[in-house]
Amino acid sequence: MLDALLTQEFEGVVELRAQVPECKFEEVDEDGTLAVHASGPRANVKFRVPVEAIYADADGVMVHVLLHVVGGRLDEVEVFREDGDSVVRKPATEIANFEYMVLG
Repeated sequence: MLDALLTQEFEGVVELRAQVPECKFEEVDEDGTLAVHASGPRANVKFRVPVEAIYADADGVMVHVLLHVVGGRLDEVEVFREDGDSVVRKPATEIANFEYMVLG
């Protein structure tokens, strides 16, 4: 998921990509949210969430995948359904169906 989000172009993405090889991940919940522990060059991003992906879950409800950057470091990949229910089709299996929105 993280690699897919970082295929988009936005300010600071080069530095964020450089952080990936040293990242450690921790699963936060059953929907697929991941805490990211990163090091490497700090990224100068405009927004805490510079990029978001969405896709339709099995029942058509939209699932959001947000990349969070805190202090110039990759911090979290947040996953949630618009209606608050549990995600049925996990984002890792839906990457080909992601639609992206670059916020900055």
